[in-house]
Amino acid sequence: IKHSNKGAVAALIIEPQGATWIEDTNSRASATVTAGTGTFREFVTIFQNDLNLRFGDGTAVPNLAEAEDPEDSGQKAFNYRTEPLWKRMGFAPNALLTDTRNINFTNALSNSQVGGDPVTPVFTAKTGTPVRFRILHPQGHGRNNVFALHGHIWEQEPYTNNSRSLGSNPLSEWKGTQFGVGPTSHFNLLLKNGAGGKFLVPGDYLYRTQQSFQFDGGLWGIFRVTP
Repeated sequence: IKHSNKGAVAALIIEPQGATWIEDTNSRASATVTAGTGTFREFVTIFQNDLNLRFGDGTAVPNLAEAEDPEDSGQKAFNYRTEPLWKRMGFAPNALLTDTRNINFTNALSNSQVGGDPVTPVFTAKTGTPVRFRILHPQGHGRNNVFALHGHIWEQEPYTNNSRSLGSNPLSEWKGTQFGVGPTSHFNLLLKNGAGGKFLVPGDYLYRTQQSFQFDGGLWGIFRVTP
């Protein structure tokens, strides 16, 4: 039962029959997949919310301030990477909210804050490219997360062929967030209109968990859409 907080988690991704793929050189969580006559970009995002992280001297990283519920304990990460706001802004993880509320967080997510990209996954795709996000939470706290990707939408149930294939489902609702991301859950997000949305807008799009405490704990990253 302690496997997940030691980092012993992984994802098995099942591609369409006959598909081929090329993983990105800097990550096994990003790939270009060719299936049939089409090609799409695919990104795997594993939620981790019960990690036993340590500072360089071996002491445990304390829980965030006022995260007294056991379901909120431990540290957070995507794919073995975390980008907590307390680290970026230079205060203790358990600093009181009465202190942190006086900090200006305007540029907290900007590269200028730390001199480069966050260490959490930076997923890349060109405008208009079909994109699939695979969202998983193999094991951890029962406190569910809500995955959000700014500037993009997808079908909640993108299943065709009697639910044997992924594809457009005219009966599905369209969503901009995915709720219910908890232990053993998994979701397939096929972005409508591809990277950059209907108007093919390049730029850095934020993906994150919607809950403030989990977000503050490091559950966010960048979806980078290039021209």
